[in-house]
Amino acid sequence: MDQMENTNKLSLFERNFQETTIPGLSSMHAAARAYLNTQDFPTTRVERFKYTRLTKLANGITPDSTHIDLAHLKKHQICADAIAVFIGNGKLILPTEELPKGLHIESIENSDQLPQTNTKDVFAAMNVLYAHAGVRISVEKNVVLEHPVEIVHVCSGAYAGYTRHAISVAENAQAKFVMTYASDACLDAFSHVHTTIEVGANAHVSMEKVQLESSALFSFVDEEVFQGQQSVFQINTMTLDGKLVRNDLHIQVQGEHAETHLNGMYMLNGQQHVANYTTVDHQVPNCESHELYKGIMDDKSVAVFNGKVFVRKDAQKTNAYQSNANVLISEDASVNSKPELEIYADDVKCSHGSTTGQLDDDAIFYLRARGLSEKSAKQLMLTAFMSDVLEKISVPAVKAKVFKTINERFNWELEL
Repeated sequence: MDQMENTNKLSLFERNFQETTIPGLSSMHAAARAYLNTQDFPTTRVERFKYTRLTKLANGITPDSTHIDLAHLKKHQICADAIAVFIGNGKLILPTEELPKGLHIESIENSDQLPQTNTKDVFAAMNVLYAHAGVRISVEKNVVLEHPVEIVHVCSGAYAGYTRHAISVAENAQAKFVMTYASDACLDAFSHVHTTIEVGANAHVSMEKVQLESSALFSFVDEEVFQGQQSVFQINTMTLDGKLVRNDLHIQVQGEHAETHLNGMYMLNGQQHVANYTTVDHQVPNCESHELYKGIMDDKSVAVFNGKVFVRKDAQKTNAYQSNANVLISEDASVNSKPELEIYADDVKCSHGSTTGQLDDDAIFYLRARGLSEKSAKQLMLTAFMSDVLEKISVPAVKAKVFKTINERFNWELEL
């Protein structure tokens, strides 16, 4: 395929979408359009998509969105006590109950100003141009939210669209967010969700991301995080279903003495493809980041992990740790792992590592010799492998949902 043909594919893909009317994105339109005008539709010749084939997506989609009523959307809500926002096939439904003091939730279509974000990515640039739904959430200074805020995304039919959220948690505030991604009876659907998260000085923010989408959905999920001084941000990404799922997480550590925690777990089977791309950009001194991603792959599934820790020249006294571990339980499954460190400071403690292997036959034999079945022995070992990620889930309802989904999809017997 020559460049002209591939560029045409990008232009044809864009024709599926209408330009955004969100005023807060207008200042980024020129940069996004200028970037797209220089790009082709991503292929495996592009480094960031080297292990992710988008041929079927590039060959065309036929958007045909159907209405999803609120009663059906609520079936996908994980946290019964959460302040819930619903987005069904690009249609936003805001909470009707009175919000806690200091919490503000509104449609992003009402936002005149939004954070300036990355437009040097094909899909991120298209989100700037074509997003039509999303919320702006702000938590005021010193406010501590008692209950989590859950944003429930549901796709059905042949939906194709872009969604955009902006979350801001002010100085000394504390908040938990649950991002639920689900789908029903999708037909080669496409969804791209971009979320910016501003974490103020001394604020504490945790985010649980649970991906339960169907095997007929191309799902792209981006987060851009901006951390202030002495802030703490934690995100747990649990990918348990989906045809092709791509997570892009970019964190800018902009204030001293900030802490960043990234955890991920993915369990794949069939021909699922999940790619996790992360960047932690340490811009100032005296900060730390911890990153742990683990995966289990069965059948012909494929996982990709590309994590980068960037330590700038002025970011002395940085402590950064990154680890990716994978277990292949099928000879046909595969993983492509590329942890990276790019360091320009000389007084830092940084490490990274990646391991991929299979279950130990001797350990399985040992457990079977003590009365366990082969299935129970393998499950016990895989549960132990995942436990240090699962225990980091901070919302009990999310942990219960993750365990239930694993049990149903993989015929396990996990207990909380």
